[in-house]
Amino acid sequence: MIIGVIFFLLGVWQLWITKRTYTNLKASGNQETSPFIMISLGSSLIMGVLFLGIAGYSFTQMF
Repeated sequence: MIIGVIFFLLGVWQLWITKRTYTNLKASGNQETSPFIMISLGSSLIMGVLFLGIAGYSFTQMF
């Protein structure tokens, strides 16, 4: 149960940070912005979804 809660909080935090970074990038990105930022945002999104998946699996195995 504790592991599920920890992974849920990590997943929500990861998705929130990803959205905040993407919104900031959209507002203030320019020619000097690294082209690799989209790869890092994509991997961040995958990690957030993975954390939520682990949390969901943990919750369903407990009950």
